[in-house]
Amino acid sequence: MDKMHGKIKEKIFMEDSIELLPAYFVLAEANICLGGQRLKKAEEFLIAAYWNLLKYTSDENEKSANTDDSLVTPADIDQFNACLHKTFGRLFLAQTRPETHKKALEELSQGIFLECKEHGPESIYLCSSYFYMGKLFQQEDSIQKARSFFHKIASIWKKFIME
Repeated sequence: MDKMHGKIKEKIFMEDSIELLPAYFVLAEANICLGGQRLKKAEEFLIAAYWNLLKYTSDENEKSANTDDSLVTPADIDQFNACLHKTFGRLFLAQTRPETHKKALEELSQGIFLECKEHGPESIYLCSSYFYMGKLFQQEDSIQKARSFFHKIASIWKKFIME
């Protein structure tokens, strides 16, 4: 029985595992969508994701040096970084306080930059980030900037559909 328990425990991801980041992002996004008191819970999931990513990518971590045991590739790490910034941006955007708009702008900009490095600025994968950036400018009453982002989304999808 103990031998079987050890094998099962070996295959289960612990709460500080890098493989859990996609789940943390989904849970954070769900709580952001619920809004209100759930924003604090979303923040907790994002902090846990940030902490796991930081521990995994640190020089002192044995796992990051030994990638044979991990299910996560270096490309996944880049994607996790972009998603972390984008989701933090969404959280700050949902908080709708003037002081969080600057943080949202910084986080969304960093997320867009990282996504552009991976996919290119005309990729459909960036449309959600462009949408949130448009919503941010819409909340700030910068209608022209918001329209620019929404127009960019429409042109990307039009090009994608036509191809």
